[in-house]
Amino acid sequence: MPGTGAGLRRLRLPRRGPGNDGCVAQDLPPRAADIFRHLSDLRSGTYEGARQWPEGVRVFRRAVSLLDPVVRRILEQTNAAFLRGGGTIHHVTGEDRDGGAYAHWELSWPEQRRASARHGGRVEPVQVIAVFGRGNTHPHLRGAVAGMWPCQVADEQDAERQEPILRAIVECELHQRIFQGTWRVLPASAGQDADAGS
Repeated sequence: MPGTGAGLRRLRLPRRGPGNDGCVAQDLPPRAADIFRHLSDLRSGTYEGARQWPEGVRVFRRAVSLLDPVVRRILEQTNAAFLRGGGTIHHVTGEDRDGGAYAHWELSWPEQRRASARHGGRVEPVQVIAVFGRGNTHPHLRGAVAGMWPCQVADEQDAERQEPILRAIVECELHQRIFQGTWRVLPASAGQDADAGS
């Protein structure tokens, strides 16, 4: 049956129109629920049901605590695979100067801290950022250089569903550090065969 491949979920979505029971079953990608919740928040001017800023920040802080073990797991795997276990994970939360809320995870390692960027400055750590800007309806997940994804996290299942996005953020960040510094910034590159893949 077309459209029922691995990774698709069966969801019931409202369908508007005459002679309709209001719902239709469709096969959708795993994070489709996040986009639909995102759209619902935009229409209602809420974030996961929170209307006022302080309530929204509480929902965001809970989302961050649910995301923390998922982000750490991915960063620990990245540390083991590419940094030979020499990396350090730092996590901070706080408010920005405009009153927005954020959570920031960093993976840094000795070679990265010592490296100079090819266009001057330093090579940054790998970063995963959850940000809820003051005046925004809802928060987003991103890297220092990688996109903006809706942060629709209200429970552990929601947090686990973000894993593919978080992995993409970390991979993009890691690639950017190679671009900033050169391939030598990754300890796993030492001793690799020249034709081991690029």
